[in-house]
Amino acid sequence: MEIKICLTNEWNDKTWDNYCASFNNVFKRKLKVSFFKHKYTTVVDGHSYHAILYNEKLDIVGSCTVIPFVYEKNSELIKIGQAVDVFILEAYRTDPLMLRKMYEKLKDCLIMNNIVAVMAVPNATVYSYWKNVVKWKDVGSLRYWVLPVRLGNILKKPKTINLFSVFLVNMWVILNTIISLIINKKEKKSLYELRLDATFINNRFTKNHKKVVFSDITFYYRIYNEEGIQTAYLIDAREGGRVSFKALIKASNYIIKKTNTDLIIYIGFLKLFQTLFIKVPKRFEPKKLPLTCDILDKANINIYSDMLELKNWNFGLINYDVR
Repeated sequence: MEIKICLTNEWNDKTWDNYCASFNNVFKRKLKVSFFKHKYTTVVDGHSYHAILYNEKLDIVGSCTVIPFVYEKNSELIKIGQAVDVFILEAYRTDPLMLRKMYEKLKDCLIMNNIVAVMAVPNATVYSYWKNVVKWKDVGSLRYWVLPVRLGNILKKPKTINLFSVFLVNMWVILNTIISLIINKKEKKSLYELRLDATFINNRFTKNHKKVVFSDITFYYRIYNEEGIQTAYLIDAREGGRVSFKALIKASNYIIKKTNTDLIIYIGFLKLFQTLFIKVPKRFEPKKLPLTCDILDKANINIYSDMLELKNWNFGLINYDVR
């Protein structure tokens, strides 16, 4: 087997088809080439960075991808990569250190392209590997915040419960609307924040996302059927450019009124006063979402070591599609 480092714009049609087939094989998905082209190329560098594992027949049997993004640290703009879509076909998992070898080779390319660090949200299956073998550092955990709408559907109970729970959630939204008239807090600015310019926004959201604008409030969401539960993932809700209590209420009220959503979920850090969403206790989280980091710029490790502190990040679904 051979590891090759490449950029997305170096792939030909055969590479795209081969990659897509291998990815779908591993993750049991039915994603199309167009999905990956949008994901990997509509980014700041115009391409992503890949460590591709080939077998003797030059078929793709593994991959590790890093997508570059621009972050703000105070007034400084820096590039931080996100490691995504890491896999090796089961038949080729003979070398337990192969993923580490792939990533180590990829790091040299990332450093040459001024990427100062790599962030990742590894799943439970590979988390211990990246932490203990590749030596990524823990930053913290992304948390789930929920607003149940139709409890009967969520708990698989009689549908009559939905009538009661929908009434209650509407009363809850009204109460929170009143509270927001007195206290409408906006999120605190973090040391590290994704740069949300027009280009990023246009590329981040596709036709599968719903965008709604009310005066100076803008929010985005996407609905998935999660094992029979219609789940609205609230990706972002801002008032005047910052997440606010009022924007969260406006977005939730719209979703409740305009869709058949059973459950609204917000994932990330809510660095503001709000009484609308309920934080899910860790023991009830559907899956753990550890935020990890590997600082590449060792020459400036003293400058970027604060990346390893959770309080310095504003990180959620707008940064990374954790679903």
